[in-house]
Amino acid sequence: MMPPAPEQPESPNRPLPAEAVQPPDLLFGKDLSHESFNKGLILLLLLGLVIRVGYFVEHTHSPSFGVPVLDERYYDMVARMLLAGTDLHELHGFRPLLYPMFLAVMYKLGGTTLAIFMQHLLGVATGMIVALLGAQLFRHRLCGIVAGAIYLLAPVPLYFEGDLLLESSYVFLICAGLMVHVLAVRRNGWPAAALWFLGGATMVLAAQERANILVFLAVYPLFTVWSWWRVKKPAALLPLLGLAGALAMMLPWGIVNLRQSDHFHLMPNAGGVNFYLGNRRGADGMLVGQDVIASLSQLSTNSTAAAASPIVTGGRYQDLVEVWAREEYNVAMRAQGREPGDDPMAISKFWSDRAGAEIRAAPAAWLKLEVRKCWLMLWNVEIPNNKNFAFLQGEFIWLRALPVRWVVLLALLPAGVCAALRAGNRGGLFIILSYAALYTAGNIAFFVCDRYRYPVWPALAALAGGGLVFSIQMLRQRRFVMLPILAAAAVLVALSLHNWYGVKLPNFAQDYYFRSVAWYDKGDFNQALSDIDRSLALDSLNPAAQQHRGNVLFALHRLNDARAAYEQALQLLPGAAGVWNNLGATLDALGRAADALEAYRHATECNLPSQTAFLSIALIQVRQGNLDAAENALDRLQKLQPAPNTEALAIRAVIERRRGHEQQADALEQQVRVSDPAMLKWVAERVTANPTP
Repeated sequence: MMPPAPEQPESPNRPLPAEAVQPPDLLFGKDLSHESFNKGLILLLLLGLVIRVGYFVEHTHSPSFGVPVLDERYYDMVARMLLAGTDLHELHGFRPLLYPMFLAVMYKLGGTTLAIFMQHLLGVATGMIVALLGAQLFRHRLCGIVAGAIYLLAPVPLYFEGDLLLESSYVFLICAGLMVHVLAVRRNGWPAAALWFLGGATMVLAAQERANILVFLAVYPLFTVWSWWRVKKPAALLPLLGLAGALAMMLPWGIVNLRQSDHFHLMPNAGGVNFYLGNRRGADGMLVGQDVIASLSQLSTNSTAAAASPIVTGGRYQDLVEVWAREEYNVAMRAQGREPGDDPMAISKFWSDRAGAEIRAAPAAWLKLEVRKCWLMLWNVEIPNNKNFAFLQGEFIWLRALPVRWVVLLALLPAGVCAALRAGNRGGLFIILSYAALYTAGNIAFFVCDRYRYPVWPALAALAGGGLVFSIQMLRQRRFVMLPILAAAAVLVALSLHNWYGVKLPNFAQDYYFRSVAWYDKGDFNQALSDIDRSLALDSLNPAAQQHRGNVLFALHRLNDARAAYEQALQLLPGAAGVWNNLGATLDALGRAADALEAYRHATECNLPSQTAFLSIALIQVRQGNLDAAENALDRLQKLQPAPNTEALAIRAVIERRRGHEQQADALEQQVRVSDPAMLKWVAERVTANPTP
């Protein structure tokens, strides 16, 4: 491994006064040699591997390992669609494709287990980059080793690496980009130009996982102005090449993203709805809010919207907020006499405009909300977005044992900034602080949660490494410079540890629900029932949890109990097509075909109709000999989802054969055999006898 060169002078910055730069040994104590630094990096690599392998082994024994929920389900679905060569246009281009492409490659090579293990390796690599960043930033190799250790000993990155979420690869790309930028500020001529260009390209590559990092592009004009003010030489304009690198990376990805949208955009972005959710009146700065779910329920029962809705559920996972945002947009467009489209940028703009209207309607309340979000960014608690970190700490020893929490990074931040200024690498400090500040501001502009804050961890860890070594050295020397640093650290610690706003986080109801889903997925229905009962004891008003309880009871052959659970879910969310569909399946299994048809009818008339319900209606009608009614149900499904459906083709084959059209039936069966030969047998069993759960 090549160590950094701390003795290299900073460029193109104006030389600093001699008294402004102090020798690194005086600031941090005796440094490591090149050889010792390389050994330190190897030890960091081993430390990272031991922690990651230990957690990985513990995680594999958890029911949640490799079972996707919420956003994980989306990425898993898209990865499998990529492997199958499925048309991606039904995704509406709401999210970039880089992470699903990464998952698809991992699935092809070794499945979910390999994907998660590779993410842990990316976490180790990120820790190594943090070490190199720290060594460059402070011109002191020991500071880099300490920074890398601080990052690798943090449980939050470890937790995200174990889920099928983009965070681990996203943060790795950001850290790689930051390293390129820190190197660029200390180079001249063509090497500097190439590094600035590469840095911009790397950051936009990271944006192909999440567009939030695009806020970093403001660094290039800012750094250019700062450099020009210092040296007033043409070399000060080189950072603008970062914008050229960004554009060069956007163009080919704009073409790639056409796979899921008919509209060419340099960067797909559907952030408008998140901007609205984070800034609307009544927002708390961190959670979506129950009123969004209530609004979705209301839309689902709106028969006018249902008649024109192009969305069919049952075949693809759709994020609740995404569906809600698109449906609200569609309703608003039709109210204006306009035909809604699928352009995600148009939908995003619609929500951004609504957010602006909310802010203008109550500016004072919005300012209070922004102050609250600023504090939430400092709070030592990890605000849940998908899963609750506090719940997972109860499950995993490694997440409890690792010592570095957010407050540790905040406490060492003032010392780290002071040390970097005294070490003379102000260009590198400008890059790291600008990134942390811009990214934090981007979070505050939307809403705050653990996933959104996680990308700031590596930058603060790099500063914390030098801050810790510097603090120890200054305390040894009894230097008074530590008094204001300690005072600043104390203020940050006080802000971080105390719950100044009296925030109440969600209980563990959703986490028990997720774990129940994992048990269900792995076939342990008794454990699944235990966890879903614990979830509902904490929150009995969650319709998704009530529906899942019905699914578990159905799997346990407790059909009447399952029916009751579905009916209770429908009282909470009457427009839920999936619940109506499952109720229909339960009634059919109980031998109540007429009631089942009525439930399936409700499922097909919701604003988000169930694809499965149309098929189930057709199966029951074929079983009862109502071939025309069965065909009508399949025709209605085809209007909503024109893509060929293997089960529908198999049912049509049965219909044609019962009508005596042997040639047509044979042709349809041949189409089914090409994609799913087992489907013919499954449909034949379903149309000859009552189904069993």
